[in-house]
Amino acid sequence: MNDIQNLKSQYSNCNLLMPLATETQLNPYYKYTVTTVNVDLSENTGDIFKVGTIKVNGQWVELFSPAKPLLMKLAAAAGIQFDPNHTYGTYISKNIYKAKAYGAMRMADGTGKTHCDEKVISLDDEEDKYRMEFMDKAVQGIVDQKAATETAKMFPGGEWIDTVDKFNKPVKAYKVQEKDRQAYIDRSVMVNMMLLRKTFAEKAMTGAILRVVRALIGLKGTYTKQELQKPFAIPRVTFSPDYNNPEVRQTMLSMGMNSMGNMFGTSSVPAALPETPAKDVVNMDFDPEEFAGNPAFISDKVDDPMDGLEELDSGYQEEYEGPFPDETASSPSAAADAGNASGDFCANCGRAVSAKVASYSGNKFGRVLCMSCQKGA
Repeated sequence: MNDIQNLKSQYSNCNLLMPLATETQLNPYYKYTVTTVNVDLSENTGDIFKVGTIKVNGQWVELFSPAKPLLMKLAAAAGIQFDPNHTYGTYISKNIYKAKAYGAMRMADGTGKTHCDEKVISLDDEEDKYRMEFMDKAVQGIVDQKAATETAKMFPGGEWIDTVDKFNKPVKAYKVQEKDRQAYIDRSVMVNMMLLRKTFAEKAMTGAILRVVRALIGLKGTYTKQELQKPFAIPRVTFSPDYNNPEVRQTMLSMGMNSMGNMFGTSSVPAALPETPAKDVVNMDFDPEEFAGNPAFISDKVDDPMDGLEELDSGYQEEYEGPFPDETASSPSAAADAGNASGDFCANCGRAVSAKVASYSGNKFGRVLCMSCQKGA
C-alpha cells in the first residue's frame, strides 16, 4: 500500500491509471501476476453506486455495488477476453432487444474459465415499470428533493407531506393533486421512454458483458465502504518466456522456424554441400588454326570487321592475354605503345598482331594479316 501511495505522490501531476501488477517468474515459460485495482470512493466518480443500507452491530451501514467503469477495470486486470463471434445482439421485435456475451479468462492455475450470459430489454415491460413507479410517486409523494421541487413548479397545488426515504431518513415529499396525476404520469413515462428507446440496445449489450465479468471474477453484489477501501487483487498466470534461459531461446527459435516453414514452405537443404571439383588448368596458348573449321567461331557479319567480337567464346576471352583488335590503335606507334613485343603489323589494316597470329597468317596467306583481315581473305 505504501508503494501505491509513493507512486501516486510521484505522479501527482498526472492521471495515474490503475491497476498495478506484481510479477513473479514461476518457471522459464510462465509468469505469476497479481494485479491490484483500487476503487475511487469519491462522489460522482462512477466506480460505485449506492444500492441500500444494512444493519451491522446495531448501526445502519450503506451498501454499494460496482458500476461499469470499475467492472471494466477489473476485467482488464483479470485478462478477460470476449469472443466477437459469440458476443452480439439481435432485435427480437421492434421493442425487444436481446444481447449475448461470451467471455473467457485464464485462472491462477493456468486452466481456462468461460461464461456466457445474456440480457433482454423489452420496451413494453420498461414502460409498465415506469408507469407503476410514477403512479406510486404521484399518490405517495415524490421523495427526491430536486424532482419534488421541479414537479411542484410544473403541477402546482399539490401537498407537501412528511415521510422517510429508502434509507429511513425523514424528508419532505410532494404529492401531486388528483386532477394532475394522470398528466404527471404520462409526461414522466414519455420522457423516460424517449431516452431509453435511444440506448436500450447498448444497455442490453453492456448488461450482458457486465454479467459475464461479475461471474468470471466472482464479485459480490454489494460491498460496504470499508470493504471497498481495500483494493481488489486478481491473480493470474501468463505465458512469458524467460529469454535469458538458453533452452527457452533455442525452443523459441525452433518454434519461429517452424512457423516460417508453415507459412512459406520448407526446402530440403543438405547438411554439407558437396565439394566442387577443381577446374582444369586453362591452356593459355592460343592457336587460331584449331578453331578455323569450327562454325561456332565463324561470324556471318563481314560488313564491319569489329562486329561479332562479343560473340566469341568466353574461353577464348580468358585464354587470350593480349588486347582485342578493337582495343588497340590503328597506327604502328600506338601498337608499340600497347605492348606489341613481336613488332608485326597487319599488311592490310596496319593493326598490331601477335607472333603466333603473324606466323599462322604467313604460312596460310603468305603475308601478315590480323584476325579480321584473315576472315576477309
